Amino acid sequence: MPGPYDGLKIVEFGRFIAAPYCGQLFADGGADVIKVEPITGDDARHNGTRLSPTEARQYLNKNRGKRSISVDLSKDEVRQIVKELASQADVVLANFRPGQADQLGLDYAQLSALNPRLIYAENTAFGKKGPRANEAGMDILLQGYTGIAAPSRDGPRMSTDPIIDYTAALLLAWGVATALYHRERSGAGQQLDVSLLQAALVIQNNTVNHIDQADQWRHEFVDYLKAAFRDGKTLSEVLEHHEQLKPSLRPPYYGLFETRDGFIALAAGGVGLRKKVAEILNIRDPELRVSDLPADTRQSPVHPIHDQVSEALRSETTEVWQRRFADQGIPAGPVNFREQILDDLQCWENDYLVRLEHEEIGGMTVVAPPVKFAETPLAVQGPTPVLGRHTREILAEVGLSSARIDAMVADGQVRAADPV
Repeated sequence: MPGPYDGLKIVEFGRFIAAPYCGQLFADGGADVIKVEPITGDDARHNGTRLSPTEARQYLNKNRGKRSISVDLSKDEVRQIVKELASQADVVLANFRPGQADQLGLDYAQLSALNPRLIYAENTAFGKKGPRANEAGMDILLQGYTGIAAPSRDGPRMSTDPIIDYTAALLLAWGVATALYHRERSGAGQQLDVSLLQAALVIQNNTVNHIDQADQWRHEFVDYLKAAFRDGKTLSEVLEHHEQLKPSLRPPYYGLFETRDGFIALAAGGVGLRKKVAEILNIRDPELRVSDLPADTRQSPVHPIHDQVSEALRSETTEVWQRRFADQGIPAGPVNFREQILDDLQCWENDYLVRLEHEEIGGMTVVAPPVKFAETPLAVQGPTPVLGRHTREILAEVGLSSARIDAMVADGQVRAADPV
């Protein structure tokens, strides 16, 4: 059954994660995604464990099902050919360094003049306006900039997964799908931008907000930070001041708790669920008798019930607690190492993981397309392409003769991986 994007042509100028993963989502949907790579390939081909001369772990998990054309965009003839290729696309995914697209003639203004129906989706670091608009950025930079990696007593806490990049990829895919919907109704293409900065704010939507009647302390803390480190305050002193202004909530029935043989994640968020947990653990919690208590009262910073819950959970195994909680409809489950999830029956039964066979590397297990459609299912179209695997066929589609393609390969303007 054809995917929902069957017949759609996308030209991707993507590096690393955000634009490439967005492109992979459309490839899973049946789109023809042409990945334009430099002669040395997307930088991600060289990041992480190297498995072949041009295949590394960080490339394999966000570029499957695409066609690869490898070119030298410093050459005038190559730029003109690629410009023609991009102008024929339905969508261009652009992840250029600031100003690079204009220099190459691959910006929205020039391409849309050739194709008014073109949807041009950019991924930037800080957005297109403001004092940092022209700066490059990556996930870790934005983690620090937006407070995701906020300092703790052990130093900044960096997420080991590039959560900002992947959030940006999902937002970019949603933006392209929305623009395609608009084009179906209007016939007009458009330009759209998703920045890592905006994606980082979306991730923190629960906490990056200011309620005037509750958050006046924030102004004091921001003013305090302007001079704190300059005046010799230690990180511990800064964190202590922050804790005084906004004590950390430590809810007694929500979090990660130690058990007899490991840890359990417990998510009793509502009053009804908390009452069930207290009953199972034989804990007398007087606050749960009052139904109209405000949430902050039930989750006071140093909750006297928290230690009782922790002590009770240490008395039995994770499996025992999970079974007891599940019987009462209480969300709870084991805290695993990520290596375990690749063997998890729940993931395999729901087709959340899939096996692939790569022509150079061999077998691998990867994350499947993330949305299930009943009528137009997403499906893995194949593994990641070897660098330049489709250079010859794509150039032929643009109209170049075999002799001209051979000449361009010979003088290094393009790279072609001939079929094995």
